[in-house]
Amino acid sequence: MSFLKNMVKDSIRKGIGDAIGDAVKEVVEPAATQIVNKAASTIEQVAEKEAQKEEAKTSVFGGLEGAFANLEKTVMGYATEVGKNVKMCPGCGQPVSADKKFCPTCGTQLPEETLAQGAVCPSCGKQNDVGTRFCAECGTKLPLAVQEEQQQAQRDAQVWALWDAHLANYPKWDLGGKEPCLECEGEYVRFYVTFNTDFAAQAAIKQYGAVLKENGFTTAGQYPTECHLYKMVNGQCYHVDLEHCFDGDSDCPTIYFNIQEPTGGFNYVKPEEKKMDLDDLKEGFGALKGLFKK
Repeated sequence: MSFLKNMVKDSIRKGIGDAIGDAVKEVVEPAATQIVNKAASTIEQVAEKEAQKEEAKTSVFGGLEGAFANLEKTVMGYATEVGKNVKMCPGCGQPVSADKKFCPTCGTQLPEETLAQGAVCPSCGKQNDVGTRFCAECGTKLPLAVQEEQQQAQRDAQVWALWDAHLANYPKWDLGGKEPCLECEGEYVRFYVTFNTDFAAQAAIKQYGAVLKENGFTTAGQYPTECHLYKMVNGQCYHVDLEHCFDGDSDCPTIYFNIQEPTGGFNYVKPEEKKMDLDDLKEGFGALKGLFKK
């Protein structure tokens, strides 16, 4: 049954991250790990006991269902207790003790509310679990969720301001996704955005290629390809690299922009194959004739 225990531990740890978020998980992790280990042992015992009864496989997992439910309740309850003494930095996303006014990591002013206070419903007063976005009692959006949306909107605005400053000659991204980011790295500016599915990410990149063409970008150079598009503006060649969008995560495509001409130059024209004219034919025939005379 050791394989079951390991499977249970992995599933529980993933569940903790999905339920309470990575930042809160950092605060809860030490105690949560102990809870996970204890719960995994308990679940393994339940499975062994059920297996010894030689009952159907569904009965074994039926017994596990209650154990998982109790574990989730325990972890979420602990996270809420910890959240009473923790604030989340809006600048770097790090958890900070509630007595601080400014983040010791990045210096950003911290909110007045703790994580637990941010999960109290403003309509009905229910204390929801930390990480909850909507009140479980009345459905009202919770303060922490509203705060996160406002912070994300500010980050998005900063990204589009950077786009206007560094990518003014490229059509602005307007194809969905979340948490856009723009970074300058050497000669390249790279933009990436996250999607819920791989399919949505691939469709968006394909659509952006079409948008580029509508705005005058085209294949060019000695080795033209749809993955590299160019546009000449006032003597400068603007390049978009769509070839390496999915070198990283398949749901978070990255587009690279830089000023660079393709191999052979933007206006490269393939040389025409030389056609043999009448004089060439005569010259060739004369050479053959000379061979036969010898």
